[in-house]
Amino acid sequence: MARKLTQRKTAGKHVTKATLPDGLLNAAPVPYQVADTSITALQVYHNPDRRPSGDGPWNNEADKVSWVDNETGLGCIMLRQKNGTISGYVGVSPEHPLFGFEADAVPVGVSNTVHGGVTYGKACEVNRFERRAHGKPRQERYTVCHTTWVRTVQDYRTVQTTEDEFHEDLWWLGFDTDHPGDLVPGGRYGEGRKGDVYRDQSFVYSNCIELARKLKSLIEKGSNGDAPPCDPLGLPAPTERPGD
Repeated sequence: MARKLTQRKTAGKHVTKATLPDGLLNAAPVPYQVADTSITALQVYHNPDRRPSGDGPWNNEADKVSWVDNETGLGCIMLRQKNGTISGYVGVSPEHPLFGFEADAVPVGVSNTVHGGVTYGKACEVNRFERRAHGKPRQERYTVCHTTWVRTVQDYRTVQTTEDEFHEDLWWLGFDTDHPGDLVPGGRYGEGRKGDVYRDQSFVYSNCIELARKLKSLIEKGSNGDAPPCDPLGLPAPTERPGD
């Protein structure tokens, strides 16, 4: 589906802004153009409160895009942060050797796959009524999680029907783009430096795909009966002492 371009003027500047689908769940996947390719997006959200001000490459970017990588079958997310940068995430199932690993425990060989290294390792941020942030229900447009389906729950005591969202039991590993040399659109005055580069969605997408491939390779090594691809703490195997 091609994006329709609309024209608007801001502060005397001619700005081209893309009209993109907003707030779609996986019940209605849509094509999403990124990095000279098209992915099938399960979620596309626009979050104006996180959108950088002024004209820039972010004009034509959504603020949350989730999809399943065709090559590896792993779930991926691109999510804009409060400072205007975009972070990337890849989810692994409980069978994966890195499931449950916090960011600082991820082996260097995996962490170095992405820009700045892996900085995020957490369970799915579930958007349920009982899970609240600052007294308010979590909103799917801000969570690092894939919604898999919605089921209808009938409460026979009150004869009420409610919808309960269910999510994949995934562990998400991710990275940021606010490292030295990265342009932080929402940074405080004086934070940015000349020559800083904005890491756009094409950049984040490419890193997500590389991380997904690396994580997938660990699964394939394990299924072939090889030795575990990495020690949980990145430590060498114990050696035998003389006399043992």
